[in-house]
Amino acid sequence: TATRWFRLIIITIALGLWFLTQSLIGARELPAGQAAAGELLSDGDGLFAVTAGLHRALEANPGMADALLIASSLGIDLLALFLIVATIFGSTIRPFLALIILFMLRQICQGLSPLPAPAGMIWHDPGFPSLLVTYGVANDFFFSGHTAIATLGAIEVGRLGGRWWIVGTLLALFEMATVIALRAHYTMDVYAGAITALLVATLAVTLAPRVDALIAREGDTVR
Repeated sequence: TATRWFRLIIITIALGLWFLTQSLIGARELPAGQAAAGELLSDGDGLFAVTAGLHRALEANPGMADALLIASSLGIDLLALFLIVATIFGSTIRPFLALIILFMLRQICQGLSPLPAPAGMIWHDPGFPSLLVTYGVANDFFFSGHTAIATLGAIEVGRLGGRWWIVGTLLALFEMATVIALRAHYTMDVYAGAITALLVATLAVTLAPRVDALIAREGDTVR
């Protein structure tokens, strides 16, 4: 139907802007002293201290680190695909509208508050393709995209009913634990990503009916 096509167009444009802004973020030059700043922030990160043993094991076993990178990215891709499919074929644009708002807020934060890389960060292309994860960008930290997408995905999966909320919650917790263990994000990135996703999911419930009505009107005009 025309409504589905409009939603697909919106999704395509949003994903295009995501990759464009990610490339711009990845190409920016950060001021000197980043390594020292990263060391300082890492030394004071409580969850880094808790997971120090796991991080050392990942550093000593590149294959294990690659497997964790692949599993984490696969989880994000599956959740993103779920949000996309639910938006195209579902009754509302709400799932992807929330994702668009998340993308916008995250990229604004990236522009306003670039953080130094955590000490000992394990972040590289593990040799397995990903739909949304940009391995070539290693300077986008606040807030955690993995955590935000996983939290939003968990909320939408939970709305399926039954015990799907358990699956969504476990996957979100896995993503959070993974980025901490890999030193791909600080604890503050993870916290901010989760809270932002919760707030955005609530906001999308309010905004979605208006956007749905607008898309429906445009669809009627096309027909």
